[in-house]
Amino acid sequence: MNNFLAKSISRQLSVLIGVILFILLLLCSVFITMNVHSAFEENATNYLEATAERYGESTGKILTMEWNIAKTLQAAIEGYEDIPEENRRDYINNLLKHTLELNPDLVDAYCAFKANKLDSFDSRYANYDDTYDETGRLLPYWTNDGTSIDCCVLTEYEGSFWYEEPMAANRGILIQPNLYEVAGKEIFVCGVAFPIHNKRGEIVGMLGVDMSLDKLNEFLTEAEIYENGYLSLIAHTGLVAVSGGDADEAGQMSKDFSDGKTSSFFKTASKNRTAFSFESDEGNGDILKFYQPFSAGEAQEVWFLGVNVPAEEVHASVQNISIFMISVFAGTLLVIILLAYFIIRRVVKEMEKGVSAMKNIAQGDGDLTVRMEVRSHNELGKMYSYFNNTMEKIQGSITQVKEVNKVMQSQGAELSDNMNDTAASANQITANIDSVNRQIQLQGQNVREASESIANVNNTVQSLVSDIQSQSSCVSESSGAIEEMVANIKSVTDILQKNGGTIKTLEASSESGRRSIDDTVQATLKIKQQSEALLEASNVIQNIAEQTNLLAMNAAIEAAHAGESGKGFSVVADEIRKLAEDSNEQGKQITTNLTEVLASINEVADSTTAVQEGFAKIYELTQQVAQQELTIMNAMQEQSEGGNQVLLAIKQINDVTVNVRQDSDTMEKASLEINEKMASLSRLTEEITASMDEMSMGMESINQSINKVNDLTHKNAQNIETLGQAVDKFKV
Repeated sequence: MNNFLAKSISRQLSVLIGVILFILLLLCSVFITMNVHSAFEENATNYLEATAERYGESTGKILTMEWNIAKTLQAAIEGYEDIPEENRRDYINNLLKHTLELNPDLVDAYCAFKANKLDSFDSRYANYDDTYDETGRLLPYWTNDGTSIDCCVLTEYEGSFWYEEPMAANRGILIQPNLYEVAGKEIFVCGVAFPIHNKRGEIVGMLGVDMSLDKLNEFLTEAEIYENGYLSLIAHTGLVAVSGGDADEAGQMSKDFSDGKTSSFFKTASKNRTAFSFESDEGNGDILKFYQPFSAGEAQEVWFLGVNVPAEEVHASVQNISIFMISVFAGTLLVIILLAYFIIRRVVKEMEKGVSAMKNIAQGDGDLTVRMEVRSHNELGKMYSYFNNTMEKIQGSITQVKEVNKVMQSQGAELSDNMNDTAASANQITANIDSVNRQIQLQGQNVREASESIANVNNTVQSLVSDIQSQSSCVSESSGAIEEMVANIKSVTDILQKNGGTIKTLEASSESGRRSIDDTVQATLKIKQQSEALLEASNVIQNIAEQTNLLAMNAAIEAAHAGESGKGFSVVADEIRKLAEDSNEQGKQITTNLTEVLASINEVADSTTAVQEGFAKIYELTQQVAQQELTIMNAMQEQSEGGNQVLLAIKQINDVTVNVRQDSDTMEKASLEINEKMASLSRLTEEITASMDEMSMGMESINQSINKVNDLTHKNAQNIETLGQAVDKFKV
């Protein structure tokens, strides 16, 4: 196989192009098929998800309508307390009946009040008619069979989910589908139940409505999903409400909901309300399933609208397109390989002519006058044209080489003579370089000594700059301290000025207090004098009382002498005596009180006199403090003016120090620049010395090279002669 391919480039190119095209077309086929498959899968997924979302939204609206009807009925019934007790039962029955009349899709409406919560007539209505039982509670159950609306008593409610759950959860609930007989026909219904509250928010009962799922079942089963796809409706408990694939599944537990592999999807979707999908093996093939969660109104129960499609129907279009594309790619590959083979074959025949011409040049007599016939302007024609141009250039080059060879032979001899002269000149240059090198080394030593001297000067300047900087810092610190002192003096002066105002206020207050004390002393003296007058008056009253008492006693004695006619006068005399004794006692008490008051007034007078003297001393001391404050304030003002003069002098010293520091910085910079120049000069001297050393070594190397070149010159002459012999072999 290798020999078969190696002997023909057309076979090699044909096989190579065929393999490359096969690989490329295979990759393109796989890539396009995968993209088409992915696009179809994505479109199918989007279609199924959109279908599930659309029908889920429509189903949710239908159930939400039932939810809103029950919620409206709840709001209407909860206003029962505004109705007179004797009319409440008729009011609620009319609401339930009217709800069924307005909503023909509802099959029943009912409510159940707890005992004695609606009114106080439960005992009156016990077994009243067919709509009441022995409890007398309001338990109406209104039904609509499509022909009439009737009412009976609600039964079998105790312990049932639809009765207990709304009151226990205190919210509306969505009841799972259940069979219901209407006009002798069993249908599936979906219920909604709400608790009933009174105005205090207490739960007093519940209400509910049930809606037929016939229209919803018809709406979902008539949906066309691919050829054999169908919709399904699953309640929050997993019960199948509607199944478009198998009607017998309605009322049964959903296998997907109860299957351990897929049940977690439903639990997760119930929490986050997001759609999900999976593929299930149903025995007859895989089924693609998409579920859209939804709820009715504010219900917490989540239902699921499912779209079920056989996987083979979704993938059928992709498989057909894949087979068609593979067939197209295979036919295209075969046609391209055949066309490539014939084209390559024709090109190879043209190339064989060029191979024959090259063989004649390589293995023949070296005839450079051979040319190729150019018949076309394609790549081969251009290649032959370029071949002819190349041969012409080679022919011209060989001719020039022959001519140049003759010239080189004569120049080789002349070059040998010149190389001898060059060797002598190089020896003389080497001697001159050694002399210059010694002079430069002496200059380098002088530069280093000068550099050391300048470095010493630089150190001295840096020390001077450091001292000046220290002096400048000290001056700055002194200036700051004096500024702070001046500020403190000003602050103290301000405080003294404020104190002066305060002392003046204190002086005025002291003077006012002294005058008030003087007035108080005068008032106290007057009170003392008046108290002494009252004391004398009290003594006079006591004397009068004693005299009156004596007169009363004399009158009593005289009344006794008078006998019966003096008894009345005796009584009057006795009363006068008692009055005199009371007056005497009161006079003594007044005297005692006045004596105590007089003693207190004497103490107040003494204290007031002491206070008067204290205020006089305070006023005198206040005058002295005011005079001292004025003296201190004048001294602080003089101190402030002196501090300002010192601060001005310090600022002048600081300015001079700054100028000196700037000049010293300039000196330092100049010294550093001189040092850098000397260092640069030293480096330059060292570089020149190194360069001269290198030049000396280079000249030695040049001498050696000249000797080698001289030897090569002789060898070159021999090679030129050999080249001439080789060029003579070509025919030009």
